[in-house]
Amino acid sequence: MRRDDLHNCLRKDELVTVRTGGRIGVPQDLKRALLFIVVLLLTFGSLADKELLLKDGSRIRGEVLSMNNGVYEIRTQSMGTIKLGSQQIESITPITNTSAVVSSPPTDVAGMAPSALQSLQSSMTSNTAIMSSIMELQNDPQMQAVLADPEVMRAVQNFDLEALANNPKIRALMNNAKVRSIQGAAQ
Repeated sequence: MRRDDLHNCLRKDELVTVRTGGRIGVPQDLKRALLFIVVLLLTFGSLADKELLLKDGSRIRGEVLSMNNGVYEIRTQSMGTIKLGSQQIESITPITNTSAVVSSPPTDVAGMAPSALQSLQSSMTSNTAIMSSIMELQNDPQMQAVLADPEVMRAVQNFDLEALANNPKIRALMNNAKVRSIQGAAQ
């Protein structure tokens, strides 16, 4: 195999980056997995300003503060902080487009149009089971390490898949059983 024919590959926790036709790239399947991680991380940043549609048809606007044992804690302007069981909630949707996926996705990232990225995030945030799993991740040490790392979050905001692919915190997060479970449920 010639040097220019080699591709990137992910082996356990090691990403081997090589040149392909003079350009450094990330394999398509790894790009898709990284895009899921990007959408997941951006979802954490867009938990504020949500509208919750309850099963009885009523709507509540507020910021999702936490989710523990099937109970959402929501801060509203009119009612203060309230708690709702996930069984009471039909869907959770953004009030405004606060998502970074909406603000500046590059066109056609890893074969996915910006609308597909927006659709993935919307389907994740409107699914109470997935949101419950995402909220439980807020206490995960790997997730906390990623969210607290300004370099990683800059790469997320810029859709810098190569930087993310080479980041050990992202690689660890991609192998996290909870993240894999969410990814399976979202697809």
